[in-house]
Amino acid sequence: MEIEFFFQNSYFSNKQYGFIKGRSTVLRLVKIMDDWTAQLDSGGQVDVVYTDFAKAFDTFPHQRLLLKIKT
Repeated sequence: MEIEFFFQNSYFSNKQYGFIKGRSTVLRLVKIMDDWTAQLDSGGQVDVVYTDFAKAFDTFPHQRLLLKIKT
């Protein structure tokens, strides 16, 4: 499937970054820091929840997934 299909059908959010041309992960970090700074400057509060999925796929049964894909 070509990536253009996803763009034409609006499957990507405006908040999707990382692999879309012109939307690097560094740009996303700059934008979020700008949002947080503006919120704090106006007397607001910023709550953040960090989730690390890096190890999630290390324990995933990859062979079982491959079997499911084949069937």
